[in-house]
Amino acid sequence: MDTKKLTFDIQEIPEGQSHKTVHLPEDYFELKEGSRLIDADVSVSFYRTDHFVKVSFEVESNVELTCDRCLDTYSDDIKGVFDILFEPGSVEETETVKSAVRQIPSEELVLDIEEEVRDTIILNIPAKKIHPKYYDGDGNPEDFGIARFGDIEPEEEQKIDPRWEKLKKLKQN
Repeated sequence: MDTKKLTFDIQEIPEGQSHKTVHLPEDYFELKEGSRLIDADVSVSFYRTDHFVKVSFEVESNVELTCDRCLDTYSDDIKGVFDILFEPGSVEETETVKSAVRQIPSEELVLDIEEEVRDTIILNIPAKKIHPKYYDGDGNPEDFGIARFGDIEPEEEQKIDPRWEKLKKLKQN
């Protein structure tokens, strides 16, 4: 497996605007537990000047998830965007949910965006992973039913445990 698909040599990036599309194969990244990368396409845009390199990417991935309700696996399309500004010299590196500022490594002159692409996929995985079979026709999650086993008689439901009865009597005294 080619592990350098998301590493770019600065000297090979042309001046001005340029574009590259990278396909990531199955299991290229190790995602969080209960998730597995099936495949992904990363559309990378570069804007290079003498003073900085701006890298913007959009990732469209297919991820296998484990349902929180039934533990069945299903695939889901995950999309996300991120911008990175690489600057030479001493730079205070910062990061937000949508962008980051990074220092250009002076000894290697390569831009590695692998971590940012992986994090973008992970951050766009839904918090509640629900299998599509639990959605109604309008795309809303169906209520999770509570199953009852056996017949419960109404008088049995309202019957109070004798220990609670004794505690209530103690409290009244």
